[in-house]
Amino acid sequence: MITIIKKLRRLVLAVPVKVWACLITVGCLALTLIGLHQALHLVRITDSEGASEVVMTHLDDPQKLMQLSGIVAEEGDDVHYTAYKGNQASLSIQRAVDLTVTADGQTHDLRLVNGTVSDALAACGVELGEHDYTEPSLHTAISDGLSIQVHRVEYRDTVVEESIPYETEYVYTSLFYKNRNRTQLVQQGHEGTNQITHRERVVDGQVESSQVISVVQTVAPQNTIIKAYQAGAPVSPLEGPEVVDGVPTGYTAVYTGRATGYSASRGRGASGLGLYCGTVAVNPALIPYGTKLYITSTDGKLVYGYAIATDTGASLLNGSCLVDLFYDSFSEALMNGVQEVNVYVMG
Repeated sequence: MITIIKKLRRLVLAVPVKVWACLITVGCLALTLIGLHQALHLVRITDSEGASEVVMTHLDDPQKLMQLSGIVAEEGDDVHYTAYKGNQASLSIQRAVDLTVTADGQTHDLRLVNGTVSDALAACGVELGEHDYTEPSLHTAISDGLSIQVHRVEYRDTVVEESIPYETEYVYTSLFYKNRNRTQLVQQGHEGTNQITHRERVVDGQVESSQVISVVQTVAPQNTIIKAYQAGAPVSPLEGPEVVDGVPTGYTAVYTGRATGYSASRGRGASGLGLYCGTVAVNPALIPYGTKLYITSTDGKLVYGYAIATDTGASLLNGSCLVDLFYDSFSEALMNGVQEVNVYVMG
């Protein structure tokens, strides 16, 4: 063992001093590099606009790293620093975009990294009402220079009244055959009223559209009714079988005799049936109550028309009169006085 040590000593002493100096220098450099390798790391710095830089440093503070690389974040940018295993790391900068939001007469300047129009509204504290909308729409992705307009929408209802015109309606009758130019006002007309509700869509204070959402009739119109002459037109409003050449089809008997006219407060006749224009008084022994008749003057100038026997009277019972015709008014009853008529009994 002593021999081996002596041999190593002689070998060491045999090496020149310069060689030893070089070896020591190389060793120190190696140790230094090893230390630097452990202390330094590579950092790749990028931004969303395509800028890129790689730096070797012992720094891990994002602000200092950006200053070192010359790629600097601005207000609103997102900075992400990530250290990996070993001596590598990355620092990425997501650049914010400039946009504006205009609402309620004010314009808000914003810088946002990403998101939608909805996020932009939230960032500047603008809220939408039930009917408000934006241009572009809420789900549109933000982009640089985007201008967002908020439109305020409200609906206003207004109610107006509109008159409903009435018409003039003519009821024709042969009652006026003695004075064919005569007319009689049966009912005076008047206008009605509609209540109309309009709904206006108001956008940013301006009326954009209007539509009618309801029409309610508050007063019904009433037509003017005028009674006027027409040859062959029946006095009675009752209807029956077809009339051909002044004679009804389907009758079973016909009586000819004297007719008078009368009028009374609406009520019931001797039969218990009603009294109205179209009912007549008869001798029930000849013409039973409830019988349907067709009555016209023998000269055809007065057409009473279809009628129902509902009443009687002394002149009918004693045979001095065949039929007594009911009219709407006493003046109409007097107008035609006594007539010679044909009374057709319907089957």
